[in-house]
Amino acid sequence: MERYKAAARVSFISLIANLILTIAKLIIGFLSGSAALIADGVHTASDSVSTVIVILGMRIASLPPDEKHPYGHGRAETVATKMLSLILLFIGVNIIFSSVRVLIAGEYLVPKEIALWIAVISIIVKEWMYHYTIRIGKKIQSQALIADAWHHRSDSFSSIASSLGILFARIGYPIFDPITAAFVAIFIIQVGWKIFRESVDEIMDAQVDEELLAEITDVINKVVDVQTVDRITVHRYGSELHIDVTISASDELTLTEGHELIHRVEESLNKSFTNATHIDVHIEPIPLKNEQSD
Repeated sequence: MERYKAAARVSFISLIANLILTIAKLIIGFLSGSAALIADGVHTASDSVSTVIVILGMRIASLPPDEKHPYGHGRAETVATKMLSLILLFIGVNIIFSSVRVLIAGEYLVPKEIALWIAVISIIVKEWMYHYTIRIGKKIQSQALIADAWHHRSDSFSSIASSLGILFARIGYPIFDPITAAFVAIFIIQVGWKIFRESVDEIMDAQVDEELLAEITDVINKVVDVQTVDRITVHRYGSELHIDVTISASDELTLTEGHELIHRVEESLNKSFTNATHIDVHIEPIPLKNEQSD
């Protein structure tokens, strides 16, 4: 629950900042005739929606296991992450179509100076939100919050692009405004696609990266009486890790000693990986004496 409270606090701050920026960008964008700032404003509006999704996903994910969900509700966070990616993809495609329509029509407007200032302010606010959100996301190991942080970063980049488009439009090249809006959309689509692929991998129980596997294997190998790590599979349930491992140990260990070894492995993993909520250890006996006599 503490983890959810930390995420909710970050998300609430994000929501307030996004709503203020959305209103400012859309109003100034329409009044000044800046397609780039309007596209940027729509992107920021999607941030508000995504933040609400993160809050709901984290709230459900924080619920304890029950009879119907014996492994907990961690996947709710993964579902929230996937929804964020779909929102990004949808918005990116729509902005591209809008930009193409403006380019085909050839009706370019020169944005007012205030549009440029709004874009610059957005860059500063969004960069701060990115660093703040990703720091907390990594601290509480929340994939949904980290995805939301990248949503802030993508909005920051789109504001940089829109500010350049507005600047060029004001110095005599109005075609740059819709072109910049299209480039912003392409970046949004790239970020959305990356998050989508990662969330799909998680839902399909894809193996975690090699670096994390190596860290887990190293922790297990340091446990006394573990001879080898024969097999290890790790998959994520939202921010949680589920670890299944097969180790080899001497066939001279008694049933009680084998049971104690399993507990030592579990304790070592829990100490090193606090988000490991499910650990299953299986022991394969190996005849050490026979090998030594040979």
